[in-house]
Amino acid sequence: MLAVFVLAGWLTVFAGWFLWQRAQPGLMPDTSPCHGISAAPVSRYFPPDSFCRHADGELRTVNGPDARFVFWTAAGTTVAMPIAAAVARRRRQA
Repeated sequence: MLAVFVLAGWLTVFAGWFLWQRAQPGLMPDTSPCHGISAAPVSRYFPPDSFCRHADGELRTVNGPDARFVFWTAAGTTVAMPIAAAVARRRRQA
């Protein structure tokens, strides 16, 4: 259970960071999904997501549903593992 908890925790951190940084230009501005369409990159910390703010003010996400699914699955597993460990420990003591 500890190995699953640690791996899911790191996957949550890296997937969240990737989702959050996707639209930011970083070191190479030409790789940003917002580059070349006259849109400004916008990020949200939680739940992590990146958007392009277009000229009409609309925010459009640059992350697909698969990436968000990976984040939420990893986050749910990270939260579920300590609960499962507590239940297993309680059953073993009884």
